[in-house]
Formats: sequence, C-alpha cells, structure tokens
Amino acid sequence: MALSLQQQAPVQPRWPLAIRNETITTAEPETVITVRNSPEPWHPLDYTVAHENGATLFTVNGNPWGLAQRRIFRDASGLPLFELRSRWYDSSTLELKLPGGAATSETLLSAKCRVAVQAPRAVLRFRNSCIPLNARRPTQKYKSKKTLTDTLMRPSTVDPETTMEIYSLDVDNFAQVAVVDGQQVANIDRVTDPGELAQGQKPPFRFRPMWRVRVARGVDLALVS
Repeated sequence: MALSLQQQAPVQPRWPLAIRNETITTAEPETVITVRNSPEPWHPLDYTVAHENGATLFTVNGNPWGLAQRRIFRDASGLPLFELRSRWYDSSTLELKLPGGAATSETLLSAKCRVAVQAPRAVLRFRNSCIPLNARRPTQKYKSKKTLTDTLMRPSTVDPETTMEIYSLDVDNFAQVAVVDGQQVANIDRVTDPGELAQGQKPPFRFRPMWRVRVARGVDLALVS
C-alpha cells in the first residue's frame, strides 16, 4: 500500500483545504515547493519555504530553548502569519494560532506527532476555511429541491473539523504523503542529491535537510508547510 501511495500523483480534493485562503494552489495539476532548513543556527526550527523557481513563500524562525519551542511563520515580506507552539507538558502536541495573543487566541490547527509503524506519523486537525456552503446540512425547506447531482456530489453534512494524516513510506522518513478523506493530496520527498543541497550555499557547505513537496491543486501551501 505504501508503494502505491508513493507512485500516485497528488489528487485534487473535493473542495479546497486551507487555513489561509491567499495561498491556495491553483496550478494544474500540482504545485511544487521546497522546504529547507537554514544553514545557521544549528537547530531544525528555522527554515524557508520556497516556490520551485526559488521565490520565497514563507520563512519560519524558532526558539529551541523554550519549553514550547515557539516558531513564527512569516510571509515573503516578513509579516507574521502564525505562531506554532508545543505544549510544555507534551512536546508531541503542536498548536497553530495567530501571532500576538497566542495564549488566548483560537487554535487554527492542532497536530499530534508520534512514532508509529503502518499508522500516521502525524495527525493534523484544523477548521477548513473553504468548506462550501452547499456542503452543509440543508434545511427542510429546500431538501425537496435537491437534484440527483446534488445528492451524489455534495454531501449533506460535513464535519467542521478536517483531519489530515501524514504517513511515512520508509523507516528513514525520506518519503511521506499527506492524506485527507482517503485521498493523497501531497507528496513529501527528502532531497538527497549533494549537488542540489549545495546550491545557494557558500563554503564551507553545510548540507541541511531539504524536502520537495508536490501539492495538489486546491490545497493551501501554508497548511503543508
């Protein structure tokens, strides 16, 4: 099953999946981005998310010394977008909130990470900002007006919370997939070519981890970053 998942191209979801509508992918059939740890400092919390052409999409800066290991997501202009924290009593649970009053603001996304075999390595739960109105339960007044297409293609009820599962396809986590409602919506592959890892760096080369992510149309790039 893992091999078949890896061989499949990402599939466009039934409707967009997003926590930030401005960065929903529109290219057919997929968008490719890279996620790369910064050469300095020597911790994994600082990284850059870029388009395939090298243009910066997001930057992430973290504080590895605090209990919450706080990370700030910024857009290409440096504007803070999100704040990601782990719980001080449980580092495997992460919560994404708006910057500023993160302690009291609503949780946009929560993630539970774990070491597992043949089970998700991470489970993300978020309130999808793009569920269409026609996907909600219809009222009794309009129920009789539904067409056959509505019945087949538009579910009458949708859980306001969407779940995304991240599966690892090998023991070294070189290949992973993101799955929503049984559909693979993103492929995450670790880059291993030394020549590619050295691009854009100055000697002495520090080959920090880098991933290439293929994202299906209709998926928010902030969500998979």
